[in-house]
Amino acid sequence: AAAAAAAALPLRAGADESDFVTAESGLRYKVLKAGDGAVPSPGQTVKAHYTGWLDGFDSEKKFDSSRDRGRPFTFKVGAGQVIRGWDESFGSMKVGERRQIVLPPNLGYGERGAGGVIPGGATLYFDVELLGIL
Repeated sequence: AAAAAAAALPLRAGADESDFVTAESGLRYKVLKAGDGAVPSPGQTVKAHYTGWLDGFDSEKKFDSSRDRGRPFTFKVGAGQVIRGWDESFGSMKVGERRQIVLPPNLGYGERGAGGVIPGGATLYFDVELLGIL
């Protein structure tokens, strides 16, 4: 049921949905640039760049971007320090890989939303890149 619900999530106008892989969890992703480095193990700290949007990739509703700040974000993979969809996605990426990911609410901020910026029940769109394992 989650996969069926995820398949119904909209992408930006003109996006080719057939390019996206749908995981059992409902996470959808498309590899933009293949990586050739290691895949982080749970508990390892990674360095990443990201941009996040509501309402589709490159929409006017960008809510955050490490790229805009020029400062990568670091966190421990699989340790619950970030939203579930990030733990899942970064836990299967190789260093150097860049993806677009679409997270249904249960893999993002759920029904509670976040910080008055992300409404409850929001689907999140991220462009993420695994820069390294620290």
